[in-house]
Amino acid sequence: MKGPLFRTASIIAVVVACTCMAFAGAAFASPATAGQAQWTFVVYMCSDNDLDEWGALDTEWLMSAPASDEVDFLVLWDTSTGPARLFKASHGEMTELSDFALDGVEVNMGDPATLVALLDYMEATFPADKVALTLWDHGDDFTGICSDYDTAGGVDLDKLSHQEISDALSGRDVDIIAGDGCGIGVIEAACEYVARGVTAEWFVANENYVPLEGFPYDTIAADLVADPGMTPEELSRDMVGRYDELYRKGWLTELSAIRLSAIPAVTDELWDVTDLLKADMKRYRGLVAAGKAKATMGWSQYGWEAFVDLPTLFEVVHRRAPAGSALKAETAELLTAIDVAVPYVGMSPVGDVWPFGGIAVFFPGAEGAYVHNTFWRGSLYPTMQFARDGWLDFLGAYFGGARRKAAMRR
Repeated sequence: MKGPLFRTASIIAVVVACTCMAFAGAAFASPATAGQAQWTFVVYMCSDNDLDEWGALDTEWLMSAPASDEVDFLVLWDTSTGPARLFKASHGEMTELSDFALDGVEVNMGDPATLVALLDYMEATFPADKVALTLWDHGDDFTGICSDYDTAGGVDLDKLSHQEISDALSGRDVDIIAGDGCGIGVIEAACEYVARGVTAEWFVANENYVPLEGFPYDTIAADLVADPGMTPEELSRDMVGRYDELYRKGWLTELSAIRLSAIPAVTDELWDVTDLLKADMKRYRGLVAAGKAKATMGWSQYGWEAFVDLPTLFEVVHRRAPAGSALKAETAELLTAIDVAVPYVGMSPVGDVWPFGGIAVFFPGAEGAYVHNTFWRGSLYPTMQFARDGWLDFLGAYFGGARRKAAMRR
């Protein structure tokens, strides 16, 4: 999986062989500016850590796409064994784009300037009607994705925060942001993108684990070449469907397509609900605790215990709210807004036990974890738009109520 449990350094020994295999027959060229395609599908592949083997597999899958004048598949790949290279993948070949300024440079994939340089190059050299950007690497919930272990600079380890991703993409013509990494399908990330001016229509992400193989690039690419007229919604739905199809083996995994334009309506409804809960937390705390318990999904056993499934949490609150109450009505409106924002969710059969709703939220298991666990909360979380707009106030009311109740028992 593309998370800390399954993607380990033990695969480094086979990196060189796998990388060479992926590039067998690769071409090296500095192509002329391409014509206007219908799609540019680009993978920002950071395996400058412990993931090279799986980068080799995914590029091989991408190379299987038939040649097309309507779709360009690009991969900026920074491996642990050498500098970054930009490739065009198609029809069994990886053509190195040596006119890209950072081709052959040991870049920092955790620096947003690298992402900006790639996007600038794409816009100038591979213009397209629609763009899908996949961020490929270890993912870490609200903290970001793309951990670079060799930055060739003064920083030993760097990764892209969602704030940095947002600023790099703000105002650009990118239609789909996809995260091929664990745990970034969180409402905090979606809200950050919207708040910072990202105009992408869709955010395709996973609220738990991505297996080592990552996205099924072979079938996704084949579908897009066969139907280059896909809309961003159709391609996002296809990515979710193909992912679901690949992992029908008992994996604990899911993928969802989140409609970013619908996220403000979700948060508007959410704050209406949390205002009601905060106003009478003594009465409602048990109800929230029941929702939180149900929404603690199976991935918590692997280290994501501070995140719960947002729709499940408030489905329980809605179901247990007093009949005819304002809370009953407001949670119904919230759940409707979530359905609009997260229309496509694909999951493995294990999801029948934990019915994923498609988007997670930070909600640690206990007050001590919320107040003192700097790994989870740290200095980053309070700076995020979702936290500032109301979620921190809600968590404070919830955990503060627990503290007062414990004091009364003593």
